[in-house]
Amino acid sequence: MTSYPAAIAHRGMSTLAPENTMAAFVKCIDYNVASFEFDVDVIGDGSVIVIHDDKLDRTTNGKGGYYNKNFSDIRKLDAGKWFSKTYTFERIPELMTVVEFLNKQAMEANLEIKPSKSGDKLRESLIDGIIVSLDALQFKNAILISSFDMELLSEMQRRAPQYRRACLFESTDEPIMDQVNRWIEEAKKVEAEAIHPPHDDLTEEAVRAMVDAGFQVNAWTVNDLDRAAELGSWGVRAVMTDIAQDFPEEARQQRPISKPTVITD
Repeated sequence: MTSYPAAIAHRGMSTLAPENTMAAFVKCIDYNVASFEFDVDVIGDGSVIVIHDDKLDRTTNGKGGYYNKNFSDIRKLDAGKWFSKTYTFERIPELMTVVEFLNKQAMEANLEIKPSKSGDKLRESLIDGIIVSLDALQFKNAILISSFDMELLSEMQRRAPQYRRACLFESTDEPIMDQVNRWIEEAKKVEAEAIHPPHDDLTEEAVRAMVDAGFQVNAWTVNDLDRAAELGSWGVRAVMTDIAQDFPEEARQQRPISKPTVITD
């Protein structure tokens, strides 16, 4: 029996449609992928938009940053043609649009709050906007909020503790177990339920330490099925992946956010 963690579509089905767009999220339905990950940040008028970078250049026909933009400016941008002519005129979504999609499709998602460089006032607006948008979510356990920014996670903990949290981390040059011990301590501070580590340096001992400390482990970004299976056998619950379509059906249909379990195939 091969153990597979659940497959969470990274920025939606990002190898089949432009990342972080509704097209990429809708594509999950075509492949029976129950869970996806997406990124949010704030713009100048306080609107919360779905985007990974802090500049528009890579994934839209816009240029430069967006912290001085209004949503009317954002709505004019093409966020799909860079990927394929098929997706010309695809737009940058608002968070509320994704919430409505989750409600309609009864899906779940990992919302990553970007380490916003917008300044104190807009960072506060970012948290405001997230809370207002998520208030429309019909199933509160269908969302997991993650971030590399512990200040933003701490603010979510303080202002909206009903939404579960996950701490995102990057690798350093430290020995892996030193990193894990630090991750566990940081996650405890914000009362996170999950730790999201990069998969590259993970070992069975490292995963076991996080699981034994009471955390769900969801690793990023895993684009190799053999590695995914290895991680699953160690106790990793889910992996963020750009190739969710290649995972076994059971892994695609798993709901690790609302029902964290490991499947076998």
